[in-house]
Amino acid sequence: MINSTNLNYLIYFLFIGIWSSIGSDPYNFLILFENKNYLYLNIAKINVKEIINFLRAIFPLCSLIICLFILIKYKLYNNQKSFIYILLLIQLIQIVATFISKNSIMSNFENIIDHIGRYHWIISSIASILLFMIAFKLKNFDMKKLFYISVFFLALMISIFSTKNTIDFYSMDIRTSLYNINVLREGAYFLDHQMPRVTGISRSIIFLYVIVFILNYDLKNNSKYLNYIFYIILSLLGSFLIIYQSKYALGAFIIVNIIFFYNFKNKFKGAKIILILFISQLLIFYIYSNSRIIINKIDSKFFTINEKEDLYKEENRIKHFRKFGNVGLEGMDYADHAIFSGRISLWKESIKYIKSRPFLGYGSMSDRAIINKQRLKDNYLVNPVSSAFFYAILSGGFFSLMLFLYFWLNIKKKIFNNFKIQDIASSENKIGSILILLIGLRCLIENSIMLFGVDYLLLLNSLYLTEKK
Repeated sequence: MINSTNLNYLIYFLFIGIWSSIGSDPYNFLILFENKNYLYLNIAKINVKEIINFLRAIFPLCSLIICLFILIKYKLYNNQKSFIYILLLIQLIQIVATFISKNSIMSNFENIIDHIGRYHWIISSIASILLFMIAFKLKNFDMKKLFYISVFFLALMISIFSTKNTIDFYSMDIRTSLYNINVLREGAYFLDHQMPRVTGISRSIIFLYVIVFILNYDLKNNSKYLNYIFYIILSLLGSFLIIYQSKYALGAFIIVNIIFFYNFKNKFKGAKIILILFISQLLIFYIYSNSRIIINKIDSKFFTINEKEDLYKEENRIKHFRKFGNVGLEGMDYADHAIFSGRISLWKESIKYIKSRPFLGYGSMSDRAIINKQRLKDNYLVNPVSSAFFYAILSGGFFSLMLFLYFWLNIKKKIFNNFKIQDIASSENKIGSILILLIGLRCLIENSIMLFGVDYLLLLNSLYLTEKK
């Protein structure tokens, strides 16, 4: 343990910078070197957004260098938690796998700049790990403060992206649910980068919902009015879960409400609060979705129905729920489409390539290329492999997958804490336990913590929230 106020402030600064870098792209700084000798700087072409994106993209690398220097200087790499060593080792394997992937099928999809860019997310992940390792060894450092920085960014992201989605939902000529809105529309970009899809925003919403609910329940000295404010926030967050209609988020919503119910000592009061919240969330969803009809009546392009019976034609109806049907699919293909959103097909495709390099893998972000060859050819949106476990072996090989499985085995007690959540005294410990469970479930159907992002930072937060310093 070391005592340094300056290091405390530095950790806060670096953590804020790491959060700000989420969604950045390595090409925001690598593109400066995109000519033949990779050294010419195209400074004349830079605008304000590009400067911001450049700083966001380069920050993880700067943070990594700073954290490495501090760790080595103060020898803070000893006696850390076992789970942090496992996560670090997974990232180191990813570096090796990415480097040797130059001799694989990946060479067909990338030049040297593309290859260097694939290290970006590994660098961000390692920088985050080292930052938490340092924070854990600072004598007077409160790990909870890092968590509340995460809560701030989580709320900020949800507010910005949900506002942009709402504006497009009302202003565009669409009759579908918000889930089915075009992801390549003009309003779906933030700082010239594609913002998260509704499934990604839903994940963030369910995390924030857990945080707000637990804090509201456990803060015994809340005023009556503050409780009402919390309930309004919960009603709005829950309504957007229904509006976005992510299957994972809605399933997780059911799970967390069951956990909340068991957290209440007075089960009748708990059931009443959960039921009232759910009814209010459904009501907000109904008003939100139907209000398009009123708002868009002034738009002749949207509402040009002259005959009353035309309102009942399928093509003119306002659709409040996402589409699951597909007349061109039957049997297991339909089940894969409707239930798993095509993931089974992606997993089957990835197995072909896993068999070819089971121990070496194809490196970071390789799933975007090798299982999307046709989509890349046709210039379509690419699909990730959509499973952290498949991503682990596809990108890092057998040893990466074994370490990933061992990681979850290593923290199993934190997951099982959810079965005795009512016995946990600390609000942050409760939140950490629930978030670890939700992120673990998300790993089954998304790349999640195998890539740097919201899940990764919140997992690190949650692991340390459930530990005594």
